[in-house]
Amino acid sequence: MTEKPIRVLQIDSSMIWGGGQSQISTLIRESKNLPLEHHLACPKNSKLYFKVRSNVAGYVPLGRLGILSPLSMIRIRNYCRTHKIQILHSHCGKSHTFAYWLKRFFLPKIILVAHRRIPAKIRSNLVSRKKFIDGAVDHFISVSNYIKGVLMSGGVEESRITTIRSSKKPFESNNEHKILARAALKRTRDLAPNGEFFVLSASRLVPDKGLFILIEAFRRLVRELPTARLLIAGEGPLESELKVAAKALTESGLVTFLGFRKDVPDLLMGADVFAIPSLSEGLGSTIVEAMLARTPVVGSAVEGIPELIQNGTTGILVQPGDAEGLFNALLKLAYDKNLKSQLAEKAYDWATHSCGPAIMVEKTFRIYQSLIKNPDCR
Repeated sequence: MTEKPIRVLQIDSSMIWGGGQSQISTLIRESKNLPLEHHLACPKNSKLYFKVRSNVAGYVPLGRLGILSPLSMIRIRNYCRTHKIQILHSHCGKSHTFAYWLKRFFLPKIILVAHRRIPAKIRSNLVSRKKFIDGAVDHFISVSNYIKGVLMSGGVEESRITTIRSSKKPFESNNEHKILARAALKRTRDLAPNGEFFVLSASRLVPDKGLFILIEAFRRLVRELPTARLLIAGEGPLESELKVAAKALTESGLVTFLGFRKDVPDLLMGADVFAIPSLSEGLGSTIVEAMLARTPVVGSAVEGIPELIQNGTTGILVQPGDAEGLFNALLKLAYDKNLKSQLAEKAYDWATHSCGPAIMVEKTFRIYQSLIKNPDCR
């Protein structure tokens, strides 16, 4: 007898493409062989919509403005009833708020799963606390044990939280592929010329990513290593300020802002080091991607990052905000080829065994199953 599929509405209100949207896409694409029927609620012109619209059983638009309007909730309530949706799975703060009130006002018997990717503490105001601790959310998925601890310190019971690390799909990154990626990187016209040691950053250009620290560390690095080049991939509200901070370096061809890139795996394979000097980071899924590219990682010892990077084994950790420490780590990898290779290989082995999509998908599916079978969630 064929098992009936569990019908899940994945909800995300973001227009951008980031780690959360990448994980939603992976969950939908990599669970085709499981009894899951994915539906999607997101803004119609969002990057997530264009990425996964052909892989879902159905779609309902989620407006960017008026996300909490009664009309939006009624529309999605009707969609859930028509398609017999069993589980709402929210993937960001705004979609959590939307799903919470949708359940409270219109769908009291539906199961609600909330994904938590940011390490922010639960606010003390009544509305925020209700969203987390009054029981409307049947289960939380945290991307790191650090975030699980934040939820517990805010009053969420441990039994209602499961940690599932973000995943990345493995790709070919053996020596031959890295040589080809390196050659392509050096040929690309918009990259810094005459570079021999490439440091890559790939993230949203926002304050938490610590990119001003990276620019300062690189300023020191290039004095010691004139062939070093810094590539910054991504877009965000700090782009103009970062370009001002790096103006002299950019005009000299030492720093290049790449904007939004779809070929981050190729950039990672071609780079010598991936730098993630975050001041706050729930986990850092691009770290996993760098590991799978066999590119050593230098990251901040902050929040969820040490759950991925074991200092001196699968990467190098530096203190958040420490430009001098970041400079020293980059310089060390520039001159110690053996260490660079050892870190890359050990990180690759760890990531392939610990952060594959199959692990994330299977754990998420088991949560769905357990909640469907639990009479207290219906």
